[in-house]
Amino acid sequence: MAGPGAWGRLHFVLLSVSSWSLISAQVMDTKTIQVPENDPIEIPCAAYVSQSGTPRVEWKFEKGSSIVLFYYDSKFTDPYKGRAQYTPTGIRFTSVTRKDTGKYICEVLWTRSGGNGQLRKSEVDLIVQDGCPPPTCQWYRENILMPSNPKINEKFRNSFYTTDTKPGVLTSEPVTSFDTGDYFCEAQNNIRTAQKSEAIHLEARNIISYKDVKALVTSGNARIIDVRLPGEVANGRIANSVNVPVAEVEEALKMDPETFKMKYGMDKPRMDDENLIFYCQRGKRAARATEIAMTLGYAKARNYAGSYEEWSEKEGK
Repeated sequence: MAGPGAWGRLHFVLLSVSSWSLISAQVMDTKTIQVPENDPIEIPCAAYVSQSGTPRVEWKFEKGSSIVLFYYDSKFTDPYKGRAQYTPTGIRFTSVTRKDTGKYICEVLWTRSGGNGQLRKSEVDLIVQDGCPPPTCQWYRENILMPSNPKINEKFRNSFYTTDTKPGVLTSEPVTSFDTGDYFCEAQNNIRTAQKSEAIHLEARNIISYKDVKALVTSGNARIIDVRLPGEVANGRIANSVNVPVAEVEEALKMDPETFKMKYGMDKPRMDDENLIFYCQRGKRAARATEIAMTLGYAKARNYAGSYEEWSEKEGK
């Protein structure tokens, strides 16, 4: 049989539990907080309000089916001593780990005259992230958010780019004159404040606009090479252009001048030709042809990035 001391302690605990359980608790707030591992965090107690008297405050930690009372009688229990600080409005942890993920329950009991009391409770679901969650990135050109699909926005519809929000990669192929401008990306996750990169200026080179192509065509000074397939050319082309499919461009530019003229009916471009222009349907194959030409020494070769799609639209064909 247990001694009087043991019964006394048991009676005290039963009385304490029953005194709280007979009072209906008013839940003041429930929220979720996410924080990276090893960061400090303050878990608020919305149940506490400033009024006369001294309340009894207890904190519980719930994880699964387990509930631990870790702050009561004005002190922390192990293992919270030394790593948590108490204020009436919250508990502050100097550092948290994934083991601290769970529900934190703050219960505040105000005792009134006559033995009546008011129990207020607030709850916080704390989620400690495994490190810092990877950010997602958004790109801006000239301070305008770039949509994932450039065709849905008038300001970007002539650009050819793709974005990948996870690694934050912006890919533009082909690069056209429409892509010239200042770019920056903004990275953010649901934990930290968004971070903005420094602006990068992109100047599209070896690109020629519709206006300049039009002027050269009118003057008759351009050497314009259509790198589409013959079947595409049959549906329309820029005047005085010669068809050299992109797959043939490298071989063609390596030909001697007589062979080139015999096959394509045009004088072979000179290495220093400033009016050598490539185009296709939308600019991608033309960009490839321009790259091939430049590799072979045609340093001033240019890509009509708008290509036949823009030309036919502007010319009303």
